[in-house]
Amino acid sequence: MTLNTFSKYLLVPLAAVALFGAGCGGTSSGPTGPDGGVWKSTDKGTAWVNKRALVQGAKISAGAASFNITSLVMDPQDRNTLYAATAENGLAYSLDGGDSWQLMKIANVTKVNAVVVNPKDKCTIFVASANKIYRTENCGRDWKEVYFEPRSDVSFTRLALDWFNPIVIYAGTSDGDILRSQDGGAYYEKIKRIDGVPITSIVVDPHDSRAVYFGTRTDGIWKTADGGMTWTQIKKQFGDDLADGRRVTQLVLDPVEANVIYNVCKYGILKSTDAGETWQALNLTSPPGTVQINSLAIDPKNNKNLIYTGVRTLQFTTDGGASWAPKKLPTTQAGSALLIDPQDSGVIYLGTTPPPSN
Repeated sequence: MTLNTFSKYLLVPLAAVALFGAGCGGTSSGPTGPDGGVWKSTDKGTAWVNKRALVQGAKISAGAASFNITSLVMDPQDRNTLYAATAENGLAYSLDGGDSWQLMKIANVTKVNAVVVNPKDKCTIFVASANKIYRTENCGRDWKEVYFEPRSDVSFTRLALDWFNPIVIYAGTSDGDILRSQDGGAYYEKIKRIDGVPITSIVVDPHDSRAVYFGTRTDGIWKTADGGMTWTQIKKQFGDDLADGRRVTQLVLDPVEANVIYNVCKYGILKSTDAGETWQALNLTSPPGTVQINSLAIDPKNNKNLIYTGVRTLQFTTDGGASWAPKKLPTTQAGSALLIDPQDSGVIYLGTTPPPSN
């Protein structure tokens, strides 16, 4: 489906966006007013622009600079289509590479914890909010609640789609439940429970979609190599020296080399080259356990190029993590999410969130 077709579905006021100006929103040299939401660089992180244009009907404002971003997702079929999950404004989307943003109309949804896009049908999108999962099959024109968790104090934390067979969907909860749908999201079954431990990350292996990794807050990593039929826990493999590797923030799988996993965790960043059997710590610029790392991204064109963001800085490596070059964030906010354009690795998106109060 082309961008024009998608725009027709969503009735996007493209003329109004053009009048606002694609470059509006300030730069890293000193924005005024709110400077959160999404930032974009087109030169590998040297200069940044705050993409703050928010289109609401005929009205255009700088309201996107107030977004508290929980995650950023790029449409696998269209690099100009982005989704920003927010903590207060529901789901935002952009059809022009972040130059302007609009809000999806999903009834009673304010905080979005996860969003995934069908890699073979861009109009099918799933959203996790509180104890519910929602689906649209017409590019956001209509949304349907497809799953409801009866425990109101349990929320869905992560979602993932099988890229080879996208009718298979995985979901994780704040109480340690892992669910799977095998019919495009209509019916869900609980396939694993990790007693009371929140699921913090779900990644499907880009080399073999039957292999799926689930990161947890305190119980390490759980892996299935057969789509959820059998399970292996990756916990004792961290040993005593890397014990904080069991406290997972994000898992990232190398898009080029099979069996290479990065574990963003309480310790820092750990790397495995054998699907989780052994681990080594990357040599970061800060001592282990001293810096909060919120997001890691790998350049799909060169897997030696990595970027991670924390509360105050971005860190860049071009040698696979042997050395790092720090850069100050272009915002007063904390970094919360990173995306690297799969076709142009000079294009980087940075999502932001209010920094910790302490």
